[in-house]
Amino acid sequence: MRVLVTGFGPFPGVTLNPSEAAVDALQRRADTGRMPGLQVGTAVLPVDFTTIPGQIAEIMRLVRPQLVLCTGVDMAAEAITVERVAINLLDARVPDIKGAQPVDQPVVPGAPDGLFATIPVKAVRRAIQQSGAPAELSLSAGTYGCNALMFAALHHAPPGTRVGFLHIPSLRVMGTATSATALAAAVQACVEHETDIDEVGGELA
Repeated sequence: MRVLVTGFGPFPGVTLNPSEAAVDALQRRADTGRMPGLQVGTAVLPVDFTTIPGQIAEIMRLVRPQLVLCTGVDMAAEAITVERVAINLLDARVPDIKGAQPVDQPVVPGAPDGLFATIPVKAVRRAIQQSGAPAELSLSAGTYGCNALMFAALHHAPPGTRVGFLHIPSLRVMGTATSATALAAAVQACVEHETDIDEVGGELA
Protein backbone atom coordinates (compact mmCIF):
# COMPACT_ATOMS: atom_id res chain seq x y z
CA MET A 1 0.00 0.00 0.00
CA ARG A 2 1.24 3.48 -0.86
CA VAL A 3 0.94 5.78 2.14
CA LEU A 4 1.48 9.54 2.29
CA VAL A 5 1.98 11.19 5.69
CA THR A 6 2.35 14.95 5.91
CA GLY A 7 3.35 17.46 8.57
CA PHE A 8 3.69 21.22 8.79
CA GLY A 9 6.66 23.50 9.24
CA PRO A 10 6.87 26.41 11.69
CA PHE A 11 4.42 29.30 11.82
CA PRO A 12 4.03 32.37 14.06
CA GLY A 13 4.21 31.22 17.68
CA VAL A 14 5.54 27.75 16.81
CA THR A 15 9.23 27.73 15.92
CA LEU A 16 9.55 23.93 15.95
CA ASN A 17 6.47 22.12 14.72
CA PRO A 18 6.06 18.73 16.45
CA SER A 19 4.25 17.36 13.39
CA GLU A 20 7.35 17.90 11.25
CA ALA A 21 9.53 16.09 13.78
CA ALA A 22 7.05 13.20 14.07
CA VAL A 23 6.75 12.79 10.30
CA ASP A 24 10.54 12.81 9.89
CA ALA A 25 10.84 10.14 12.58
CA LEU A 26 8.14 8.05 10.88
CA GLN A 27 10.03 8.23 7.59
CA ARG A 28 13.19 6.99 9.29
CA ARG A 29 11.18 4.12 10.76
CA ALA A 30 9.90 3.18 7.30
CA ASP A 31 13.34 3.53 5.72
CA THR A 32 14.78 1.04 8.21
CA GLY A 33 12.17 -1.60 7.39
CA ARG A 34 9.99 -1.23 10.47
CA MET A 35 6.79 -0.72 8.45
CA PRO A 36 6.78 -3.82 6.22
CA GLY A 37 4.32 -4.05 3.36
CA LEU A 38 3.94 -0.28 3.15
CA GLN A 39 5.47 2.18 0.71
CA VAL A 40 5.65 5.26 2.91
CA GLY A 41 6.29 8.75 1.61
CA THR A 42 6.26 11.91 3.70
CA ALA A 43 6.12 15.63 3.05
CA VAL A 44 6.32 18.75 5.19
CA LEU A 45 4.23 21.65 3.96
CA PRO A 46 4.72 25.33 4.74
CA VAL A 47 1.92 27.05 6.62
CA ASP A 48 0.97 29.16 3.62
CA PHE A 49 -2.76 29.49 3.01
CA THR A 50 -2.24 30.34 -0.66
CA THR A 51 -0.29 27.19 -1.49
CA ILE A 52 -1.70 24.50 0.83
CA PRO A 53 -4.57 23.32 -1.43
CA GLY A 54 -2.48 23.19 -4.58
CA GLN A 55 0.51 21.58 -2.90
CA ILE A 56 -1.40 18.68 -1.40
CA ALA A 57 -3.23 18.12 -4.70
CA GLU A 58 0.09 17.98 -6.58
CA ILE A 59 1.76 15.71 -4.02
CA MET A 60 -1.15 13.28 -4.20
CA ARG A 61 -1.04 13.37 -8.00
CA LEU A 62 2.65 12.44 -7.97
CA VAL A 63 2.61 9.86 -5.17
CA ARG A 64 -0.81 8.31 -5.98
CA PRO A 65 -1.30 7.18 -2.38
CA GLN A 66 -4.07 4.87 -1.27
CA LEU A 67 -3.92 6.41 2.21
CA VAL A 68 -3.23 10.03 3.13
CA LEU A 69 -2.66 10.84 6.79
CA CYS A 70 -2.04 14.53 7.41
CA THR A 71 -0.79 15.93 10.71
CA GLY A 72 -0.37 19.27 12.41
CA VAL A 73 0.09 20.65 15.89
CA ASP A 74 -2.48 21.70 18.46
CA MET A 75 -0.47 23.50 21.12
CA ALA A 76 -3.37 23.32 23.60
CA ALA A 77 -4.01 19.59 23.22
CA GLU A 78 -3.20 17.00 25.88
CA ALA A 79 -3.69 14.05 23.51
CA ILE A 80 -3.51 13.23 19.82
CA THR A 81 -6.83 14.25 18.33
CA VAL A 82 -8.28 12.30 15.43
CA GLU A 83 -10.29 14.76 13.35
CA ARG A 84 -13.66 13.71 11.97
CA VAL A 85 -14.70 16.80 9.98
CA ALA A 86 -13.06 19.51 7.86
CA ILE A 87 -14.92 22.67 6.88
CA ASN A 88 -14.46 24.89 3.85
CA LEU A 89 -13.47 27.92 5.90
CA LEU A 90 -10.34 29.91 6.64
CA ASP A 91 -10.52 32.27 9.62
CA ALA A 92 -6.97 32.74 10.83
CA ARG A 93 -6.34 33.79 14.41
CA VAL A 94 -2.67 34.42 13.56
CA PRO A 95 -1.03 35.09 10.18
CA ASP A 96 0.63 32.41 8.09
CA ILE A 97 4.34 32.51 7.25
CA LYS A 98 3.70 35.05 4.47
CA GLY A 99 1.75 37.36 6.78
CA ALA A 100 -1.64 36.50 5.29
CA GLN A 101 -4.53 36.39 7.72
CA PRO A 102 -7.74 35.52 5.84
CA VAL A 103 -11.08 36.04 7.54
CA ASP A 104 -14.14 33.99 6.57
CA GLN A 105 -12.69 32.81 3.25
CA PRO A 106 -13.22 29.40 1.63
CA VAL A 107 -10.37 26.91 1.45
CA VAL A 108 -11.56 25.83 -2.01
CA PRO A 109 -14.06 28.20 -3.64
CA GLY A 110 -17.17 26.41 -4.83
CA ALA A 111 -16.45 23.23 -2.86
CA PRO A 112 -18.85 21.72 -0.30
CA ASP A 113 -19.22 23.35 3.12
CA GLY A 114 -17.74 20.34 4.91
CA LEU A 115 -16.23 16.91 4.35
CA PHE A 116 -15.85 13.90 6.64
CA ALA A 117 -12.59 12.02 7.15
CA THR A 118 -12.56 8.78 5.18
CA ILE A 119 -10.24 6.86 7.51
CA PRO A 120 -11.68 4.64 10.29
CA VAL A 121 -11.39 7.31 12.96
CA LYS A 122 -12.47 5.19 15.93
CA ALA A 123 -10.15 2.34 14.98
CA VAL A 124 -7.34 4.87 14.66
CA ARG A 125 -8.10 6.33 18.08
CA ARG A 126 -8.01 2.88 19.66
CA ALA A 127 -4.77 1.94 17.89
CA ILE A 128 -3.06 5.11 19.08
CA GLN A 129 -4.20 4.46 22.64
CA GLN A 130 -2.91 0.90 22.45
CA SER A 131 0.44 2.22 21.24
CA GLY A 132 0.79 4.05 24.56
CA ALA A 133 -0.27 7.56 23.59
CA PRO A 134 -3.47 9.33 24.66
CA ALA A 135 -5.94 9.91 21.84
CA GLU A 136 -9.35 11.50 21.41
CA LEU A 137 -11.85 12.09 18.64
CA SER A 138 -12.45 15.68 17.58
CA LEU A 139 -15.32 17.28 15.69
CA SER A 140 -13.42 20.40 14.69
CA ALA A 141 -10.04 20.74 12.99
CA GLY A 142 -10.23 24.50 13.55
CA THR A 143 -10.12 27.16 10.83
CA TYR A 144 -6.36 27.51 10.35
CA GLY A 145 -3.84 25.62 8.22
CA CYS A 146 -4.61 22.16 9.59
CA ASN A 147 -8.28 22.36 8.67
CA ALA A 148 -7.34 23.84 5.28
CA LEU A 149 -5.03 20.91 4.55
CA MET A 150 -7.53 18.30 5.69
CA PHE A 151 -10.30 19.84 3.61
CA ALA A 152 -8.13 20.24 0.51
CA ALA A 153 -6.80 16.68 0.76
CA LEU A 154 -10.33 15.29 1.05
CA HIS A 155 -11.57 17.49 -1.79
CA HIS A 156 -8.75 16.59 -4.19
CA ALA A 157 -8.41 12.90 -3.28
CA PRO A 158 -9.25 10.49 -6.10
CA PRO A 159 -12.09 8.04 -5.46
CA GLY A 160 -11.01 5.24 -3.17
CA THR A 161 -8.24 7.23 -1.48
CA ARG A 162 -8.65 7.35 2.28
CA VAL A 163 -7.82 10.66 3.96
CA GLY A 164 -7.57 11.68 7.58
CA PHE A 165 -5.96 14.19 9.90
CA LEU A 166 -4.29 13.96 13.32
CA HIS A 167 -3.47 16.87 15.59
CA ILE A 168 -0.31 16.25 17.62
CA PRO A 169 0.26 17.96 20.99
CA SER A 170 3.21 20.17 21.83
CA LEU A 171 6.58 18.66 22.67
CA ARG A 172 5.90 19.59 26.29
CA VAL A 173 3.06 17.05 26.28
CA MET A 174 4.38 14.36 23.95
CA GLY A 175 7.86 13.49 22.72
CA THR A 176 8.67 12.84 19.08
CA ALA A 177 9.28 9.12 19.56
CA THR A 178 5.83 8.66 21.11
CA SER A 179 4.19 10.69 18.34
CA ALA A 180 5.96 8.70 15.62
CA THR A 181 4.92 5.40 17.22
CA ALA A 182 1.34 6.68 17.36
CA LEU A 183 1.47 7.65 13.67
CA ALA A 184 2.71 4.19 12.75
CA ALA A 185 -0.14 2.66 14.77
CA ALA A 186 -2.64 4.96 13.04
CA VAL A 187 -1.40 3.93 9.61
CA GLN A 188 -1.62 0.26 10.52
CA ALA A 189 -5.18 0.71 11.79
CA CYS A 190 -6.17 2.24 8.46
CA VAL A 191 -4.65 -0.73 6.66
CA GLU A 192 -6.37 -3.31 8.86
CA HIS A 193 -9.85 -1.75 9.08
CA GLU A 194 -11.81 -1.43 5.86
CA THR A 195 -14.75 -0.18 7.94
CA ASP A 196 -14.70 1.51 11.30
CA ILE A 197 -15.21 -0.25 14.61
CA ASP A 198 -18.57 -0.07 16.40
CA GLU A 199 -17.66 2.09 19.37
CA VAL A 200 -19.21 5.16 20.98
CA GLY A 201 -17.45 8.38 20.06
CA GLY A 202 -20.07 11.13 20.09
CA GLU A 203 -20.51 14.18 22.27
CA LEU A 204 -23.51 15.66 24.04
CA ALA A 205 -22.65 19.25 23.21
